[in-house]
Amino acid sequence: MKRYRFGLLILISVIYVSCNRFHPKRSLPFATVKGTHFTEVRRAFNTGLIFDKQGYQLLPSWKLYFISDDSVMVFSPKMKTFYGFHVYFDHDSIFNMADAWFKVKKITSDSLEFQALRVENKVILDNDEGSNVFLTFYSDRYIKSRPAEYIQKKGLPGTMDSLFIKARAKLANTKIDSAFSATQPVIFKSKTPLVTVEKVKTLSTPLDKVDPSVDYLYPEYNITIHKAYEDFDYPFSVFIDDKGRMHFGRSIIPYSSEYKATYEQVMKGIINGYLQHYLEIAPGNTLGMAHTSSVLLNVKGSKR
Repeated sequence: MKRYRFGLLILISVIYVSCNRFHPKRSLPFATVKGTHFTEVRRAFNTGLIFDKQGYQLLPSWKLYFISDDSVMVFSPKMKTFYGFHVYFDHDSIFNMADAWFKVKKITSDSLEFQALRVENKVILDNDEGSNVFLTFYSDRYIKSRPAEYIQKKGLPGTMDSLFIKARAKLANTKIDSAFSATQPVIFKSKTPLVTVEKVKTLSTPLDKVDPSVDYLYPEYNITIHKAYEDFDYPFSVFIDDKGRMHFGRSIIPYSSEYKATYEQVMKGIINGYLQHYLEIAPGNTLGMAHTSSVLLNVKGSKR
């Protein structure tokens, strides 16, 4: 009986080892760089550009270090501390951390390269621009061994980006509907105490702790006009061209087609009768190039 039990234990052990050999627990080898602090130095599209057609500029922002194959600490620029996240391995070097999907392209002792992925309903959107973004990390020890200018230059716009923005600006200044977001948004300055301007601040979300939100993509302003001809409240978008001139975009108020002409006439009257006269407008610019961009205005009129 003892001999039988001993033989059974050996058989179980062989089966266990065989199962693990042919069906190993899958993961990614992040433990090979366990404890190494990495800083993102460049984020770019697969075209090599760091700008897209809408004016969105990719900026490196992540700092992290792995504590095991399935655990990572990610730095929050806003909270100035590291937060722990579980690393979920999916398949084919694809994983999720901090509510974001990535694919590992490279892991070395001093560098990491991830491809960001846009995922909806558990399906990778291969043709989406969000799935063609690459993040490059260097270890902090490697960064310290190189000149600061060398590392900083990695994340800055290059010649390709300058030429791209120059072409986009030329098009936007020719065709107003080709406007794109300015990394340095429009600036409104009131010429009179009767008009006040306030830029709307973007509300923080939990993900801002890891990847800060970008306020310049959809700039929004609250404008109040005192001693107006009547009380009113109209939200609408406008285009600000490279000369600082304001052009009506569209109403944010939903209305039936029969009232469209009336509403738009009133809003254009507010632009021409108040805003163009009482505001000093500096156009938005990207890489120092002024260009047409769109902004949202919440304009209130008060008879007081």
